[in-house]
Parts: sequence; structure tokens; C-alpha cells
Amino acid sequence: MLKVDTKTKILDAAEKLFAQKGFDAVSLRNIVEIAKVNLAAVHYHFGSKQALLHKVVSRRFRPINKERLNMLENARNKAGKNKLKLEAVLESLFFPIFRAQANPKAGISFTRLIGRVVFDRNKELQKFMLSELTEVIIQFSKAFDEALPNLEKTEIDWRSHFMAGAMAHTLCNADLLSDFTKTNANDSELEITVQRLIDFTAGGFRAKVSKTPNTKKR
Repeated sequence: MLKVDTKTKILDAAEKLFAQKGFDAVSLRNIVEIAKVNLAAVHYHFGSKQALLHKVVSRRFRPINKERLNMLENARNKAGKNKLKLEAVLESLFFPIFRAQANPKAGISFTRLIGRVVFDRNKELQKFMLSELTEVIIQFSKAFDEALPNLEKTEIDWRSHFMAGAMAHTLCNADLLSDFTKTNANDSELEITVQRLIDFTAGGFRAKVSKTPNTKKR
């Protein structure tokens, strides 16, 4: 059996606890108890709890974002002089994170960690995630513009916002599908789930633009 180094022990323990309890509810002492290391080791490797949190998140999300950008570049190369397909953009955005979630090594803590990152209101983490996603946001915004040349930027932004919500809900709350409708989300393979999400969000992006209602003056 491979020996796990101290830094990885700390990261694994922190990820488990952050996912279970939320970032603010976990102390460094909680982490060292689970990791079975001393507090000085945390300070030596990471410096602070917030820096440790950032490393936990980046360890999981940087490979996902790298794969997203690689897939998008391949989609552009495949399109050549033709218009970039919306479905190819969505596939590049969705598949890497769903594949990471489906990896048996990730476990349920990864799904919970996604939920914490998306829904917890940790301002420092949100700022950090924005910096981590900068290149993804830039490249995918360009891609949506290319795939939807007749849709105004404001509409693309709103629909991207709705798309992100659908993706996060699907990642974090698959059990609710079974609870509310008796449809077993676990019956679907990864490819089927992602394809359903692509079909749904592509339909939303291509939906007719309604006229903005005029606000009546009182």
C-alpha cells in the first residue's frame, strides 16, 4: 500500500469535513484530528485555513477546467470554418465535471463539495473561484457568442446563468428526482444524464426571446 504524505492527508481530511459541515463550521483542529497530523503541519504546508480551503477546491476543479478548455479547443478545431455548434460548447462545459463526479475515487464528498462551492456564501471563496474560472468564463463566453450569433449578449448572459443553475442542481440534487417523481436518477448512465442536460439547456438558449414588458408608471 502506498504511504500517503502529510500534505495529502490534510487535504483529504479538509475536503471531507468542508463537504460535510461547510467551510465556516470546520476548524483547523477538527482537520488535524481527522488527518492525524499536528497543527504545525497545516501551517507549514498551507499557512491558514482559507489558504487550505482554496487548495482543496483548486485540487479538484483545476483539472476539470483544464479539460473543459481542451475540449472546447478541439470542438473549435473540428468546426473549422463552420459555425461552432452550441451542443459542442455545452458538451465541453458539462462532461468534465460530471466525469469527475462519477469517478469512484471522488466519492460522495466531491458532490457535497460542489454544493458548498456553489451555494455557500463564503466571500473569499467566491472571489477565489472567480479567479480560477476567469479563463473558462472568457473562452466559453466567446464560444456562446460564436454559436449564437443572433442572440444579444444580455440574453446569452441570462441564459448562461440559468444553465449554470441547472448544471449545479443536477450535480448536487439528483436524489430529489427520485424523492419527488419516483424516477430513479441512478438508472441513467453518465452520458445519458449529460445528454439530457445538453438537450434541455440547448433548448433554453434557442428559445424565442420575449419582449421585455414595460414597467407601468404609478
